[in-house]
Amino acid sequence: MELASKWYAVRVRSRHEKQTAKDLQSRGYEVCQACAPQRRVWADRTRVVDMPLFPGYIFACFAPSSGSDILRAAGVVSIIGFGGHYCPVEDAEIEAIRIVMASGVEVQREPMMIPGRRVRVCQGPLRGLEGVLDKIKSQQRLVVSLSLLQRSVTVEVSDFMLEPMAAHQSTGDCAAA
Repeated sequence: MELASKWYAVRVRSRHEKQTAKDLQSRGYEVCQACAPQRRVWADRTRVVDMPLFPGYIFACFAPSSGSDILRAAGVVSIIGFGGHYCPVEDAEIEAIRIVMASGVEVQREPMMIPGRRVRVCQGPLRGLEGVLDKIKSQQRLVVSLSLLQRSVTVEVSDFMLEPMAAHQSTGDCAAA
């Protein structure tokens, strides 16, 4: 007996979300790429571009018995699951993602910035400096305390210039845009 199709999270190679989605669609599967407008900063300009909400993942609707076909698609790494069984995503979650995508509102995919969290400046003249988020002045402006020469200075930067740091993370570049 064939189980009904459900939505599953599919892990894909880095920056292969669109290619993998096209391949799965050409195979007849319904796919949700989960892209939304996001602000991106380059050295010479700032633009709003469609970027994945969940980098490295897309969502596909299929019956579990079709898993081997999904795994053969271009760029697919794995299907999210536990104990050898694929773990379906609730229809309501996919619908919420689609509503966000259809709204056209700019979305920030980074983990929520909260005061007290370690952050790294990843854009602008302070790029590479690490500090602690002191306070949030507005949706777009954050105050960060940076330790320089064993002194603390406070600077005000835009939210898109920062990335939160994992507890064990201390060096490296910002996530690729």
